[in-house]
Amino acid sequence: MDESLLGHDGHARHAADDDDELWNELKDDHRAAQAPLLHHDRDPHAHHHHHHHQPVGGNAAPMPSLRAHVHLPAISNLFRNVADSAKRSVSRGGATESSPPSSSGSPWQPRVSHAPDQYGRVANLDAFLISLYNYFYHKGFTSIAVVEIVALVTGLFSVTLSSFLMGCVQWKKIIECNHSKASSDKPCDADLAQFVTCRADDNNLATVLTSFYFVMFLGYWVFRALQLIGTLRDTHDMSTFYRERLHIDERHLQTVKWDEVVNRVLDLVGGGVHNNNNLPKNMIPKQISSYRLQIDPKLLATPHDFARRIMRRENYLIAFMNHSLFHGTNLLPPGMQFASTSHVMFSRNMECNINICLIDQMLDGDNNLSHAFIHDTKILQKRFLIAGVINFVLTPFILLYRVSHFFFVSAMEWHMNRVHYAGTRRWSSYALWKFREYNELPHVLDARMARSYPLAERYVAMFPGGMAAVIAGGVSFCASSLMAVFVGISLLDESLLLETTLYGRPLVWYLTLTTIAFAVSRTFTTTSSPFLINGDTEEAMIQVAAETHYFPKEWRAQCHTNDVHDAFLSLFPYKALLFAQECLSVMMAPYILCVSLPRCAREILLFVRSHSLLLPNVGAVCRFAEFDFKEYGNDMKMERSFVNFKQNHPQWVGAEEGEHLMQRLGQLKEEEMEKSMRLGDTMYGSQMAMSMSQQLLQSQAIHTALGGRFGGGAFMAPQDNEFYWLEKLQQQGRLGELGLDESKADSISISSLGG
Repeated sequence: MDESLLGHDGHARHAADDDDELWNELKDDHRAAQAPLLHHDRDPHAHHHHHHHQPVGGNAAPMPSLRAHVHLPAISNLFRNVADSAKRSVSRGGATESSPPSSSGSPWQPRVSHAPDQYGRVANLDAFLISLYNYFYHKGFTSIAVVEIVALVTGLFSVTLSSFLMGCVQWKKIIECNHSKASSDKPCDADLAQFVTCRADDNNLATVLTSFYFVMFLGYWVFRALQLIGTLRDTHDMSTFYRERLHIDERHLQTVKWDEVVNRVLDLVGGGVHNNNNLPKNMIPKQISSYRLQIDPKLLATPHDFARRIMRRENYLIAFMNHSLFHGTNLLPPGMQFASTSHVMFSRNMECNINICLIDQMLDGDNNLSHAFIHDTKILQKRFLIAGVINFVLTPFILLYRVSHFFFVSAMEWHMNRVHYAGTRRWSSYALWKFREYNELPHVLDARMARSYPLAERYVAMFPGGMAAVIAGGVSFCASSLMAVFVGISLLDESLLLETTLYGRPLVWYLTLTTIAFAVSRTFTTTSSPFLINGDTEEAMIQVAAETHYFPKEWRAQCHTNDVHDAFLSLFPYKALLFAQECLSVMMAPYILCVSLPRCAREILLFVRSHSLLLPNVGAVCRFAEFDFKEYGNDMKMERSFVNFKQNHPQWVGAEEGEHLMQRLGQLKEEEMEKSMRLGDTMYGSQMAMSMSQQLLQSQAIHTALGGRFGGGAFMAPQDNEFYWLEKLQQQGRLGELGLDESKADSISISSLGG
């Protein structure tokens, strides 16, 4: 990017002209150049007005956040919520409930519930749907209240304990006392209270930083505790709606499916849009009253209408994270080029910063793209710079909290799983952004990832441990032997472990050391051969890809190689490595926000404008999430997103091109079944009746031809997943482009297919 474009006004106008020219080229219609967004003329909502109250312009109340964990608040809304809460508190002091609200643009208006009122009126459709889903995801009022309260208590305990250990305990005096005991016969019998002081008049740097750390997080904790009141109040309103209008109590909510909730809401919308004839009897809503939601049926008619509003901001974030702009090495400082840009850019810390600087600012109150923000790179550059400065100031305190919290959580998890804790792996944040599909709600992603973990562990375990496994086995043997000796000594007299010393250390210290060594080494040992691949890595990878929906073409037929294995491990690292990557991201955030991202501001805004779609009465949405096959027909992630959404909502009817894709997948399944049957007939194609053993062999041949393995096993066969057939279909399409005949295409092993 030419940085001179960000200079004087004349140059800025020239950059704006370039933006307009590029925007006009990107548009698939040829309307006026000043149109900020591509309007969807084919959308059926075009000539229907809102039947619900929608906020106007930029004065709308902030949206509730769609978060995967209820006790992790939307940090991007923190300061805005503080200001709004303060204003509401002042307004309540000066006005009664019966006072009429001021104008729609006033910030002093009373709280508006996200749940529908007794007349079925909805203040904001997006806020209602997000709150509706949050209540479903977190399984009711009691669950949300308990999780929030426990999170507050554990958070306060974590901050208090870490502050106490760092600021109040005089570790230097304790060490000196211990040394004096070792150098003389006089024991150090001082009481622990003599080594604890929390005086505020101590002006050393460590005490000042610890005090600021404690006060800052205590203030945040108090705000979260006050905000909990409003959260529980909104949750109670939604609980009433679920119980009285949807006839779903908290006990039923534990097992109900999202599709059933959608069906019952659509039944309340009415207008003949939703038809219950195809539903099982136990899923038909018990609608016994005339209560109806005052929402235009054209605005809320299908599961896609729910998903596009609930996932509006998340879809943009998915598009950003999968764009090549955030993968370049130029985002890191010159001395940090060895680090992985993806692991730094795709962390939770950077996700929060992008939400603050971009996602929350690019949409106005009507959920349209803010014209003032989306066409002015200086505004975005300024926000990046301010966020970078704030990150720079808060970096030591954020790191301090992360380290202490990771230490406490690790201690808990180690006691729960002492054998395999050190070797526990998790998908990285980068991997989760690569795996997540457009319009995929969090509970669907959680289910996919839960199924993928044992499959990923199975693939990793197939590779030999090599010399590391041999060394770990030796260390494990030695450590366990010493542990047995120490335990035997304790059986003779337990005081021996505390009073008997070896090289100035009590035996209990060595027992602790050997226990840690055994726990770590035990993780890297293996019961199989340490030098041979144990299993079919290609099949194992296909099973993983069937859940993750991620199978790069470079991995096909190469899953047994170290290159693919290393690439997979970068997506599936140890938890300790994930923690180190998050800490690195926190340290790199000031540079990225102050230097790197401002240079990319123009490209970021161009990306938003070129991939946004304006739907009447809906607002701006990410065009990828609309499954626009005419514009992105060759985008594999969008195709996978459509198949995934269709798989979770089988009754939903999408675009014609998408439905044609599903038909082709069904035809491909039938063709493969016919080929497998012909294979069996070829092998045993006689008129005579086959014996039981021959039938068994034929069944094995059919199962193998479909991509499975004889004997079933504990894992789902890849052919049971629509993603498997999508990858096969795409592979056949590429073979057609290469001019290969069908016989050559059919001869390719199914195990070599991927995405």
